[in-house]
Amino acid sequence: MRKYETFFIVDPDLPDETNSVVDAKVQSIVSTNGGEVLTYTPWGKRKLAYPIRKRTRGLYVLMEYSGGPDMVAELERNLRIDERVLKFITVKLDERFDPEKERERKAAAAAAAAAPSFDEDEEARKASLAEGEEEMPADFDEEEFPEGGEEDEEEEE
Repeated sequence: MRKYETFFIVDPDLPDETNSVVDAKVQSIVSTNGGEVLTYTPWGKRKLAYPIRKRTRGLYVLMEYSGGPDMVAELERNLRIDERVLKFITVKLDERFDPEKERERKAAAAAAAAAPSFDEDEEARKASLAEGEEEMPADFDEEEFPEGGEEDEEEEE
């Protein structure tokens, strides 16, 4: 199975009901041909870079899915025929894709995001330690050992 992304532009002058029909049709083509829609993100109406079929605006949609090359050919054939779709492009994102591993990865990321975090001072201290700075003892007196002290200047003379 491969992972693909199809970006397409729908006629913005269509009513919302028609747009939802186009959405359902595109997603059903993927699922009926053995694929799985991973994400379906409508970006909203935006200005086109250049006029397409005398339109200056379009409804942008990004869809990520997994499936085989035959499914992509069928999806593109249907997008080409549908007059409501102004333009589309399909890109292969991954040659070997396992949807189960993707679900597990997303679940682990969601669990990590839900875990309690340290306060900002603790995070800053850990970040500075990671960069190689040493942690000073609690009883360290900066006045006793000033940075770039006088002792260094006397030794240089």
